Amino acid sequence: MFETKVLHTEPASFSHEEQFANTVHKGLSFDKKRLPSWLIFDNAGSEIFKEITELTEYLPAACEFEIIRNYKNNIAELITGDIFNLIELGSGDGCKTRILIEHLLDRKFSFHYFPIDISSGAVKNLARSLEIDHQDTSLKVTGLIGDYFEGLNTIVQGSPKPNLVLFLGVTLNNMDPAAARIFLENLSKSLGPKDYLLIGFDLMKSPKLLYSAYNHPLFEKFNLHLLDRINQVLGADFNKKYFVQEGQYNPITRAVESYLYSTRNQTVHINALNKDYHFKTWEALQTEQSFKYTLEEIENLAFENGFKVVEHLFDSQKYFVDSIWKVAE
Repeated sequence: MFETKVLHTEPASFSHEEQFANTVHKGLSFDKKRLPSWLIFDNAGSEIFKEITELTEYLPAACEFEIIRNYKNNIAELITGDIFNLIELGSGDGCKTRILIEHLLDRKFSFHYFPIDISSGAVKNLARSLEIDHQDTSLKVTGLIGDYFEGLNTIVQGSPKPNLVLFLGVTLNNMDPAAARIFLENLSKSLGPKDYLLIGFDLMKSPKLLYSAYNHPLFEKFNLHLLDRINQVLGADFNKKYFVQEGQYNPITRAVESYLYSTRNQTVHINALNKDYHFKTWEALQTEQSFKYTLEEIENLAFENGFKVVEHLFDSQKYFVDSIWKVAE
């Protein structure tokens, strides 16, 4: 079985477009303008980010590929039965998870893979690709398009199967500390005592390495795509020619922060909001943040939000860690 489903939240107070519009208005109204990076991720934004993950300078992806290749057996050993759910939050194209899927199939595990992502194109392409490669195996795939927790709760509720939940990459690192804690607390409440969570953290490293990783031309293309999105969704008149991107490490927040800088005095009109937003010459608009963690901070995050750490899996240079957690009993 290979299928995709669109998740529909029961009547939400805001549609996706209303949430998008409200988020843009709020962010552009701050004295120090800032917008969250999730606004960038339509199908085209996801494709640009996939290109970023293939860069040698972008260490999180390369390090996590190494971890999964080297520790796929350790991850498989977490599973005590032969029937379970493999759930991936923010699956994208699933390229790292496919290594694990093939290993589990080689070991004759019977499992149902649920990739969950807001990008319909990514989920549909992943399900289609897995069907082509594994149609003669026991693999079952149900791709879910929509909110992580709606998808997770749909799978977990009423199912006796144990769950191995993957939250790979740096998605959690892109949340500010308060949002990360809320996310993890909700996640611990959604899982049971038989379930495992494999979660990725980019570790603190030389700021010089961080600078080179976040200032490749593809990062500028990715951040400028935010302006395309606002133009497309809200009928704005941003001109990308009048903005440049730079990423920098902030030692106070312990995050790499990406900014779009206005190269001139300009006023942008957003039709859907019927509002003008003024940018001074070299005024900054923050578009991304990626927090870097120490092991102590990771273990504190687990403990404070209802988890216990089972094991840390590192790449050879200890630039990244995939941490295995269980719900604390």
